[in-house]
Amino acid sequence: MTEIQVQGVAMSNDGLQAHYVASDPRASYTLINSKVELQKYNPAFTEWVSPHKVDFNLMPPDGLQQHYEKSVVKTQGLPMSFLQVQSVEEGTEWYKMNTRYPDEVCEMLAQYEWGDLRYTTKKEFKNLKKKTHRKKVKQDHMTVRRPNEPILLHFD
Repeated sequence: MTEIQVQGVAMSNDGLQAHYVASDPRASYTLINSKVELQKYNPAFTEWVSPHKVDFNLMPPDGLQQHYEKSVVKTQGLPMSFLQVQSVEEGTEWYKMNTRYPDEVCEMLAQYEWGDLRYTTKKEFKNLKKKTHRKKVKQDHMTVRRPNEPILLHFD
């Protein structure tokens, strides 16, 4: 028996239907909002939104609600796309697409979340900051020397 996985969720434009697409077509199903009057609602005339444009937020479990009291996660949840990120590169791309942070900050956030930056101490972080500052200063002072003599071109 093969394992069946949900491959995506398509939402209708009116927000009253959700169609779950599974790896086996027999396991796919559609959910209709319980507030809809089925006698007046015709699902055949609905337009569908691509599942690639939908990102659902998952709420934390009830047992962990106390950890998220002062966080946005308690009220809005975490996006599924965020939970599917596995590497620093994927995390950087996710932050670039979904936030307004500059690219350098996105990279640092991804390194903190999925890389080894989370386990650095304050001293290591200060040293990294100094090192990047020194490299930047060193690059700013690089100059190209040109001789003071004029360059003569002869066209014969």
